[in-house]
Amino acid sequence: MTNVERLSKILAQSQRAVFFGGAGMSTESGIPDFRSSNGIYNQRLHANFRPEEMVTHNFL
Repeated sequence: MTNVERLSKILAQSQRAVFFGGAGMSTESGIPDFRSSNGIYNQRLHANFRPEEMVTHNFL
């Protein structure tokens, strides 16, 4: 059994999973970053939302 197959089996049998990704994971997935010139903090959104709200999964 490969590592990918083993991971797939573990996830299939789990009720919950948590993934901790690094800085490049979100942008590669199409989620805007926060600090670049096109990032969320530099867009006009900061006028309507607190940073704490903007980093939640519900906001994204």
